[in-house]
Amino acid sequence: MKVKRILAITCLIMSTAMTSIAANEVNSNMAGGITMKVSDSDMVTTSGKVVPKQTAGRKILGEFAPTFAHLNDDVLFGEVWSRDLELPAKQRSIITITALVSQGLTGDALKAHLQMGKQNGITKDEIAEILTHMAFYAGWPKVWATFPIAQEVWSDQ
Repeated sequence: MKVKRILAITCLIMSTAMTSIAANEVNSNMAGGITMKVSDSDMVTTSGKVVPKQTAGRKILGEFAPTFAHLNDDVLFGEVWSRDLELPAKQRSIITITALVSQGLTGDALKAHLQMGKQNGITKDEIAEILTHMAFYAGWPKVWATFPIAQEVWSDQ
């Protein structure tokens, strides 16, 4: 058991170190081989786009559940969401919103992902069509409960 714990801690330290190195100095072939330096509050996606780092995990759970906060901020939002060459952020948002609604999760996480989806280019008409289509597969009540949240997020359009 002790060896597993040491291994887990070592992996966490290495993952954090590698994420930090990658975020602070990225050698991008797409940028003509130029080394890009970014601030500690930014990260670089696989396409070379500089975006703000996610810090919600550390802000909300940092002291209570630091490993979960690390996985949320550095792995999920740092390593997975930054792979925009493999799957654009707009499509990731559509998939994530679909997964949350399908599970009936209509709380803060869904609202945050709807807002992120809007920032990633999902229009009011697209979200209405996505939700309408989902109603037949995920369940009418789940989608019905989502519409007021989507209306709030896209209220300026």
